[in-house]
Amino acid sequence: MQVSFPYPVRIRASVPQLSGLRFSPFTNIDGESFAKPSLNGYWRLDIAAFAYEMHDQLALSSFVTQMQAAGATCVVPVATQFRPNDANGRMLAGNCPSPDWTFDHVGWANEPFDGFTLRTAASHRDSYIDVDKPALSQLWPGHYITLGDRLHQVVNVSAIDESETAVRVSVMPNIRGNHNAGEVVVVDQLRLKCRLESGDPIGASVEVLKTSNLSFVEAF
Repeated sequence: MQVSFPYPVRIRASVPQLSGLRFSPFTNIDGESFAKPSLNGYWRLDIAAFAYEMHDQLALSSFVTQMQAAGATCVVPVATQFRPNDANGRMLAGNCPSPDWTFDHVGWANEPFDGFTLRTAASHRDSYIDVDKPALSQLWPGHYITLGDRLHQVVNVSAIDESETAVRVSVMPNIRGNHNAGEVVVVDQLRLKCRLESGDPIGASVEVLKTSNLSFVEAF
């Protein structure tokens, strides 16, 4: 079951953490530490969400309930503090929600910025991608990107043939699936397909502002 994220709800904090890239380390008889690597990494995402008005609180309560269903997944927005610039050299806005006047408050207000695109096709398990970008923008180690509904963090960036608009971007975890040249590399409206591990229910109280700590794990 696919559940839509309740966009009247606002995100106070969002912390993605990459796990599963190595098996438990062990120490051999010589006292040397080893950890067997794995390509089966996955994200954990902790979100602190808050709801103020009646519709916000009802939407958040409904969301937590729906996500308890077996097999329920959701494409969750991933909020970040720092994002690349747009074509004019200004930092891109983050996950701006749909306007309040839309009936179901589903989706983003605008389409993702399309200034970053794959220069060449990317294949499953690739550790880097070649990207065309605006001259006044740059990806830095620490930024996040999304391909499809999969999240990746940038760990290294280098120019291709000293070009101002072409870079090779190393990411973690490795690329999931195959992606065609020209596909948009999302750098502003980040998202991740998840299932809910735990979430604080919203109940009745004298407090006007209701909060919920949501813990997600990446769904495949």
